[in-house]
Amino acid sequence: MVRAEEVFRTIGGNIIRFRTGGGMSQEDLAKKSGVGRSTIQSMERGEPCTVTHLIKIAEALGVNPADLFLSPKDHKEITYKTKLLIEKITEVLNLK
Repeated sequence: MVRAEEVFRTIGGNIIRFRTGGGMSQEDLAKKSGVGRSTIQSMERGEPCTVTHLIKIAEALGVNPADLFLSPKDHKEITYKTKLLIEKITEVLNLK
């Protein structure tokens, strides 16, 4: 069973990853999302947050809110499975 603490840590790590990957500071994200900087800091530490804050932050980061819940391993697995599916569809449709 997944514990809430683990989920919030994953969300916090993803916010950091997406934010820094996009060259944004916490202050930039706060301005763009309308969520206070101290709330963003709390979220990045893995503390509980509201769905409203998650949605605003995901929108400001340009990602689907569900992406904040996935670990980097989950993202890699989904990417790999998506690639395999595209290859299979292409093969079935004889698009190669």
